[in-house]
Amino acid sequence: MDKKQFRQCQIERLRQLSPDVKAKLEEQIMERFFEQTAVSTAKNVAITLSQKFELNTAPIIRSLQERKISVLVPKTFENRRMEFVPLTSETQLAPQAFGILEPVGGVPVAPTALDLIVVPGLAYEQTGGNRLGFGGGYYDRYLKRAPQAHKIVLAFNQQVYPAAHWPVDQFDVTMDLIITEQGVQFKNERIR
Repeated sequence: MDKKQFRQCQIERLRQLSPDVKAKLEEQIMERFFEQTAVSTAKNVAITLSQKFELNTAPIIRSLQERKISVLVPKTFENRRMEFVPLTSETQLAPQAFGILEPVGGVPVAPTALDLIVVPGLAYEQTGGNRLGFGGGYYDRYLKRAPQAHKIVLAFNQQVYPAAHWPVDQFDVTMDLIITEQGVQFKNERIR
């Protein structure tokens, strides 16, 4: 199965989760996320504004802000370029490509200022931290510009595989930590 087909299968699997089950799993994942030292010591956290079928990031964003951690969200530009801009109570959001909410305006923060990036995707691999994203390459390109930032995945256990079921390319950036409702599924030496 090629990446495109595998992505479609993963999206369908995610859409089949009942709202009640999904909410319960999200709560467990969020709890495990906030147990991590990399999270409690972070000052600037980049995180996506999730789509309906993805893990809901809104409660995580609220909790980060309540903890006085600066939250930054992605904003896309021409030539498949992505930057992160601060999300505050004054930030206006508008749907962009694929209906994904993005900030209207905002000043991008330097990639080197980020402590932690919560990286979205569709499938993850337990043995090496490989990730299958949505196919645009936005995150892989951005992550190379922020090597100091911890790359953390929050996923449902059904998205994690013992080995990659998709082709892994040399430009794919590996993750530092993969967390599911069942706990940490992958952790590399960069994470304390």
